[in-house]
Amino acid sequence: MEPNLTDLSTNNDPPSEAIIREVKKRLLTPLHELAEITSEIAQLQDRLKYLTERGDTVQKSIDQYNVILSPVRRLPTDVLHEIFYLCLPTQRNPIMRASDAPMLLTRICRPWRSLALASPRLWARLHITFCDYYRTFRARAEKTLQLRCEVVKEWLGRSGACPLSISL
Repeated sequence: MEPNLTDLSTNNDPPSEAIIREVKKRLLTPLHELAEITSEIAQLQDRLKYLTERGDTVQKSIDQYNVILSPVRRLPTDVLHEIFYLCLPTQRNPIMRASDAPMLLTRICRPWRSLALASPRLWARLHITFCDYYRTFRARAEKTLQLRCEVVKEWLGRSGACPLSISL
């Protein structure tokens, strides 16, 4: 910037018409350069978006192949039986809850479901919970208790000839 333009940038004095024309003339080059940079940034952002989407697609493909190669798929049945058994709680008997082993193990995949359901040792322990609401809402509670009894029968039926441990 020329000295007289520098002075004008440090105060609020109005510029003359000649200065205004000069500043407008000098603005053309940086404005054009800024437009080119902005355009290039937009192109690079478009390219980045395209490459990111393409990378995500390739990563999904890699993930699918890696699932097939997962070592857990090649574990022998007896090892899986032992892992399943170790998933059971140690401080208490298992609760009839879908988010806890052994029920959880039946929800992972078909082979695990079959294996868990055919593993009597997983079903030989059971904790049956009772809530106070059974006393309060007797009509609804009876139906719930009947359903629970059916689940308990099924659970214990899966235990085969294993010794049972039941807690209330």
